[in-house]
Parts: sequence; C-alpha cells; structure tokens
Amino acid sequence: MSENRFTLDNSNATFTPSEPRPPVHRHRLRFKNVEGESWTGPEGHTLRALSDLTIVTCACGLDTDAIASDDARLVYEEHRNLIRDEITAGGRP
Repeated sequence: MSENRFTLDNSNATFTPSEPRPPVHRHRLRFKNVEGESWTGPEGHTLRALSDLTIVTCACGLDTDAIASDDARLVYEEHRNLIRDEITAGGRP
C-alpha cells in the first residue's frame, strides 16, 4: 500500500449542500397485543395472559389506544391499504 494519503481540499468549492431529504420510510406499521394480568405458574415461571386489546402504531403518526383486537385488525388493514395506495401513486413509503 502507498504511504501517501489522499486528502480532498474543498476550500475553493462553489457548490452548496443539498437540502435534507425526508426519511426513506415514512411508515412503520406495528400491531401489538396488550398484555393482561400476570401470574406464577406451578413450575415457578411468570406467565402473562394476552388481553383482547391491541395497539396499532405507525411512524407517520397513527397511534390507537388499546382497542378490541378485531377493530385493531381493521385499522391495521385500512392503514396498510393506504400505504399501498401511496406507493402505487408514486409517493414514498
């Protein structure tokens, strides 16, 4: 290998920095079951029951409170379809 290191001298550069771009992924859809009460099983393990409530979140700002799992699935599917339509229309995901 060469002992000489290449250094870039930008002191006379006439370009301006580009504008910051939006994040590549605008959406990050998540579906999370809410944990119910916990108890200790006969083997000494702590067990947690899943409740019938679910939270749906997305990086674009969608954030539901704990709602019934069936309703959460509908919200999830509707938002997923919205994301698909955005991508199809040429927008960023």
